Amino acid sequence: MSEASAIELADEVHLGLRPPVDLPPERGALVRGYGQMMSAIDTAARVGLFSVLVGELGLILVEVAQRGLSGHSFLWAEEVSRLALLTIAFVGGALAYRGHHHTAVALVTDMLPLAARRAALATIDVTILVVAVVSFLAAIDLLEINAQSIMPMLQWNLGLTVVPFIAGMVLVGLFAVERLLKVHRVLPILHGCVVLGVVGALLSTMRVVPGMQLGTGSGLVLMLLFFFGAILFGLPVSFSMLAGSILFLLATDLAPIVAIAQNTIDGSGHFILLTLPFFIWAGMVMEKGGISRRLVALAMALVGHFRGGLLQVVVMTTYLVSGVSGSKIADVVAVGSVMREELERKGYRLKDGAAVLSASAAMSETIPPSIAMLVLGSVVPVSIGAMFIAGLLPAAVLAVILMILVYVMSVRNPTASVRQATRKEIGQSARGAVLPLMMPAILVVGIKFGVATPTEVSSVAVLYGILLCMLVYRSIGWRTFVTVATECAVMSGMVLFIIAAAGSFAWIMAAGNLPQYLASMLHAVGDNRYFFLAGSIVILVIVGSLLEGLPALIILGPILYPMATQLGIDGVHYAMVLLLSMGVGIFMPPLGIGFYVACSVMGTSVEDASKAIAPYILALLLGIMSVAAFPIFSLALLHVFGR
Repeated sequence: MSEASAIELADEVHLGLRPPVDLPPERGALVRGYGQMMSAIDTAARVGLFSVLVGELGLILVEVAQRGLSGHSFLWAEEVSRLALLTIAFVGGALAYRGHHHTAVALVTDMLPLAARRAALATIDVTILVVAVVSFLAAIDLLEINAQSIMPMLQWNLGLTVVPFIAGMVLVGLFAVERLLKVHRVLPILHGCVVLGVVGALLSTMRVVPGMQLGTGSGLVLMLLFFFGAILFGLPVSFSMLAGSILFLLATDLAPIVAIAQNTIDGSGHFILLTLPFFIWAGMVMEKGGISRRLVALAMALVGHFRGGLLQVVVMTTYLVSGVSGSKIADVVAVGSVMREELERKGYRLKDGAAVLSASAAMSETIPPSIAMLVLGSVVPVSIGAMFIAGLLPAAVLAVILMILVYVMSVRNPTASVRQATRKEIGQSARGAVLPLMMPAILVVGIKFGVATPTEVSSVAVLYGILLCMLVYRSIGWRTFVTVATECAVMSGMVLFIIAAAGSFAWIMAAGNLPQYLASMLHAVGDNRYFFLAGSIVILVIVGSLLEGLPALIILGPILYPMATQLGIDGVHYAMVLLLSMGVGIFMPPLGIGFYVACSVMGTSVEDASKAIAPYILALLLGIMSVAAFPIFSLALLHVFGR
C-alpha cells in the first residue's frame, strides 16, 4: 500500500464519503462527462508536475557540479526554483485535494445522524469552492500589482510568481464542483449554499455599514473559533486556515483581501522548502525499491529475539527507516506494510501492531531528514545541521522507553519471539542495510560540514536513491520511477499547500497581536523555564493533533521560540521538545491523522487500537518530559561534533 492510498483510505473511512447511488440519469451523464474532463486535466497537470520536479532536480544537481568545478553558482537558479516550488505547492496541492490526500479530522461530523452528516460534508466542499473563488479573486489583484515589477536576476515579470497560485485555485474550484456533483445529493448542497450565503451576507453588511466591523482582538477570536470548529467538522486543515484568514480580513479592516494571496505565496516560496519534495522523493524511491525490507531484516537480527519479538522490531525498524524517509506517514506505510504479514503469521494482535507503529513514528520526528525539522528551520533561527545531529539521541531515548514498555507489556501478554540470529546472519543483514543507511550519513555530513546546502544535499539524496534502486539493486524500472516521481509531486504539493496556508494564517495571527497576548499570559504566571517547557509540550500535543503537525510548527514556532530563548532555554534543545511533542499529537487518538493511517495500514479498527495505544502515549510523554528536563539528551552530540 502506497502512502497516498493509505491516506485516501483513512480519509474515506473517517469521513464516510460515498457517492450517492440514486442519481437521476441526466445527472449521471453530466457527472460522467465532467469527471472525464477533470481526469484529463488531472493527467495533464501530473505530466506538468513530473516535468517540473525532474527539471528542478536536474538544475540543482548541475548547480552543485558547477559550484564544485568553478566555485560559482547560477545567480538565477533560486528564482527558477521558487517558480518550480510554487507550481508544485499549488498545482500539486489541488491534485491532492482531488485525490482525497488532504486529510481531515471530522470528529463532530462523525457523531451526527446521516442526514446532518451529509449536509455537513456538502457544506465542507461548498466552503472549499468559495475559498478557491475568493483566493482566485485576491490573486488576480495581486497579479496586477506584481506585473509592474520584474525579477532581479531573470528579468522576468514578477507576476509569474502569482500564476501557480491562480492555476491552483482554478483547479481546486473545478475539483470542488466535481466532488459536489459526484458525491453529494442536491438537498445537502443547498443546505451548504444557504449556510455560506448567510455568512457572506453578514460579512458584506459588516463591511458596508459603519461601525459594524470587528476590532482586531474580536476578529482574532472569531477566526480561531471558526478555525477549530471547521477542523472538528471535517474541513481539511489547509482550507480551514485559508477560510479563517479570509473571514478575519472580511470581518475587520486590518488589510485588504489581496493579503491572502500575498502571504500564502510567501508562505511556500522559501528556497529551503525545496528540500521537502526531494526528501519525500528519496524516501519513496527507497521504499519502492524494497529498502524497508532490508532494514526490517537488520532489526529482526538485532532485536527480534527480545521479549516482545516483532513489536521490538517495529520500533527498531521505524528508527532506521526514518533515516531514509523524511515523512512520518511514509515511514508508517513502509514499515507497516512489511510488518503486518509477519505480525499476523506469528499470532500478534494487529491492534498492538498499530499502537506500537504509531508510537514509533511519533518517536522518530527528530531523526534526520525529518520534514518537520526542515519546516521548523525555515521559520525560526535554528541551524538545520545542528538539529540533524542533535535529534538522533532524543529519538533514541524515546525508542528505548518504548522498547522497555513492549518488554513489560509482553510479560502480561506473551508474544512469539524470533530465533536469535547468529553473528553470520547479523553480518549478512548489516551488509544488506549498509548502502541505504549511508544516505542519512551523507545528509548529516554534507549539511553539518558545509559541503552543500540542505537543498543541494537533498537533491544528491534523490540521485543516490535512484542509482541505488535502479542500478545496484535493480528493484525499480523506468515506469515505477515515473509513477513515484509523479506521486511525490502530488504528496509534496499537499505538504507545501498546508505550509503555504499556514504562512497566511500565521501572518494574520501576528498582525492580530496574538504573540503579545501569549507573552503577557506567560509572564503573568511567572518566568519559570520548566513551567514553560511543560506548557509547550501540552500546547504542541493538542494543536499538533488538530493541525496535522506541520502547521502547528509554522504557527506556534515563531511565537514560542523567542520566548524560550528569553528564558535561557537552548534553541536546539527547545526545537527537540517542539518536534517530539508535535509528533505525539499527529499519532494520538482521536484526532491525530497519522493514527488513522497506521490503523488502515495494519488493518485494525480505530476503537481497538485506541485502547492499545494508551500506555505507549504515556510512555512517549514520559520520554518527552525527560528530554525537556535534561538538555544533555539534546545537546550531547553537539558537544561531541560541534554546532
